[in-house]
Amino acid sequence: MDKTSLGRDSESAYGSEVSSNATFKLQIKESTTKKEIWYEWIRNRLRYYMILELLFSICLVLILWKQYHISSQNDKTLELISSIQSEFQNFKLDIESDRPSKPTYTMNLDGGNKELEEFVKEVMKDMKNPSIERNQKEYPKQVIPTQDNSSPNNSIFQINAASIILGATIDLSRSSSSDNNPLIGRDQSGYVLIDRSDPPSDKAWCSNEENPILTIELAKYIRPISVSYQHSKWSGMVPDGAPRRYDVLACLDYYCNNLEPLVSNCEYKATRDNKQEQFCPIPFNQNHSSIGKIQFHFHQNHGNVMKTCAHTIRVYGETKEVPKVKERTLEQAETCSKLTYDYHHHSWTYNIFDFKNCTVLYSNDCCTECPECCDECLIQDINGGIVACSIFLIIMSPFIIGALLFLICLIVSPIVLILECLFCKGDASTLEE
Repeated sequence: MDKTSLGRDSESAYGSEVSSNATFKLQIKESTTKKEIWYEWIRNRLRYYMILELLFSICLVLILWKQYHISSQNDKTLELISSIQSEFQNFKLDIESDRPSKPTYTMNLDGGNKELEEFVKEVMKDMKNPSIERNQKEYPKQVIPTQDNSSPNNSIFQINAASIILGATIDLSRSSSSDNNPLIGRDQSGYVLIDRSDPPSDKAWCSNEENPILTIELAKYIRPISVSYQHSKWSGMVPDGAPRRYDVLACLDYYCNNLEPLVSNCEYKATRDNKQEQFCPIPFNQNHSSIGKIQFHFHQNHGNVMKTCAHTIRVYGETKEVPKVKERTLEQAETCSKLTYDYHHHSWTYNIFDFKNCTVLYSNDCCTECPECCDECLIQDINGGIVACSIFLIIMSPFIIGALLFLICLIVSPIVLILECLFCKGDASTLEE
């Protein structure tokens, strides 16, 4: 009996060992099969949607476009340098030919340098594309402050602190809702801060509220002297919707919870001489020596229409922190030349890839060379960076959506299991009863 039982035990142990080995091999085989299935599925997805080919094509196009851009810039730079060198050589020969033969004569170096600088500036102007017609409209310089000679302190300057080129912005959270700042789209409400002599009629800050409020964060802390408003060009009668009466208040804190009136009941009205920019002086107050944010409260518009549209607002004030004024560099000239050329010859490149917002055009002083660019500029434009981000999001959207769905499954699955367990327990208790 003992031998028989021992034999049976050994056989059962051997059989269990064999079955466990078979189960382990089966699990390994199943895991390997699952990995192969997932690998095949991923590879088929990639091949089906041609994602790799699409990424490679986009990278190739961007590389070729960048190479073309660099080569064109190099060609323009070389042409400009060679032209300046040739003109300088001719100028030098002219000076030598006109020089008197007396050895005792000494040339005024300072005068020669000034003449040379003026000549180089003229050459730079002549390098502009002669085939493009120039609009004779005057565009004011954006970053040149005026020194207050009447002040005993010569370090005090007067500037328009509400200029977008100097850094002024619209405080959207503390301003009335504007048509230029839609929920879906780009914010264009900064048109009112572009300091131009003739504002376009279709570029303005507009609001449908009854008494709209416009909050401006100034470029510098100033002691305000006066404010002015200028509508798009009119004659005889101010257009409907233009502000008529408004108050100006200073924000004493960042959130504009504490306000102090600067000037009240300013009026923009029709005059005999059709004065476009009309000023409203601010009385002197020692407490207003450092104002960084102001509000315009519009109480009435011309025509008493629903929509109020403000085209150009300026806030003049005194400051010691004057922005640095620099001469126009060669890089700025090249930027303007490229934008002008693309606008007239490569409109597709200009509209989609070039960085051409109002800040770029005005800060580089491109309005004289391409006035149409400045008239049509946007506060936030479509450019190469936005296009690249859009393409990247389109490519990555399947992966992002997949990751979100995976996270949702991870969150929902435990909840579903818990609910199923609760229902199972409820059914079991019902059956027992």
